[in-house]
Amino acid sequence: MTELEEFITTKSQNSPQTIKNYRTQYKSIRALLDNDINKSTQPEILDAVKELSNGNVSNEWTYMNLPFMIRQHHGYNVDLIQKRRDELKKLRETHVQTQKENYQSLPMMKAVQDFTKQLYKNKEYKKYIINFLIINYGVRNKDVDVLIVGGAKDAKDNSKNYLIVKANEVEWRINEYKTLQSYGAKKITIKSKPFLEAIKTLPLNTWLLSGNETQLKESGLGTTIKRLLYNNLTETDYFKIIMNDINTKPNTTQLLEYYSGTRGTNYANLLKYYDVSKKGEIVPDDTDM
Repeated sequence: MTELEEFITTKSQNSPQTIKNYRTQYKSIRALLDNDINKSTQPEILDAVKELSNGNVSNEWTYMNLPFMIRQHHGYNVDLIQKRRDELKKLRETHVQTQKENYQSLPMMKAVQDFTKQLYKNKEYKKYIINFLIINYGVRNKDVDVLIVGGAKDAKDNSKNYLIVKANEVEWRINEYKTLQSYGAKKITIKSKPFLEAIKTLPLNTWLLSGNETQLKESGLGTTIKRLLYNNLTETDYFKIIMNDINTKPNTTQLLEYYSGTRGTNYANLLKYYDVSKKGEIVPDDTDM
């Protein structure tokens, strides 16, 4: 049994997504080492993690956790790794304060949710659908550039994104997005009754953003979508609002894993947005510290 698999056997309480993150991180770190983590020196591990992190403190913190836990589990020395973790914690605390200041200029999640609900009440269904998708799933502009169709038989072009309207649900197929090569096609099922009602008012075989059979040029997506969002915010702003809202929730880890999947982004990258708990403290990843 490998050092990773032996370590994972002690984490049966963790979610499948967390285990997947462990495997991905281990593969990345191990590729930069000549030996297994337990057989490598701490300086070698620190250098590998630093190279992977590309100067991002939150990424370095995340990548540092796995070798820390593996070595600690097997009884190997972690003093140098712990020292660097302590340094990173202080750096992250500084970053947290900066993030707090940035967040203060953004509206709260409730404001965007209320805006979205009002769009539905006003029967502004196109705007409602776009806001619903971005604020509930944290996706990028390209993900909502979708063709509305009435069945799977009309959604066979893997270079396009689709909203497949069914009797009691909508299947959202995202074949084309920023991190497709890393995460593969995404499929999301939406069963919201207001959403289903809204999408059924729009004509089939038309593009959501253009409202006709002609797809918008990708260069124009950002400007078009910004005009439809709350206070002319961007999808990046919406995602920051989501991450800020997560800070107030008790199940932060699960929510981060959820948005890692829906957005199609590395868990470590989410830490650029997420740093503080509702108590304003650094939240350690799944470590035994």
